Amino acid sequence: MIQALIFTITIFIGWLIFDAIKHKKILKENIISGLLTAVVAGVFWYILFMVF
Repeated sequence: MIQALIFTITIFIGWLIFDAIKHKKILKENIISGLLTAVVAGVFWYILFMVF
């Protein structure tokens, strides 16, 4: 569970950094899309961790 949480936080921070570099500013839409992407990736990571 901790691994999935750390993965989620890492994806979210990476997504924000990528969008900040790409758009030169942080928009609310980018934060929401980064959070959504990070949560989905964290859930899939947790499922894969439980299966394997």
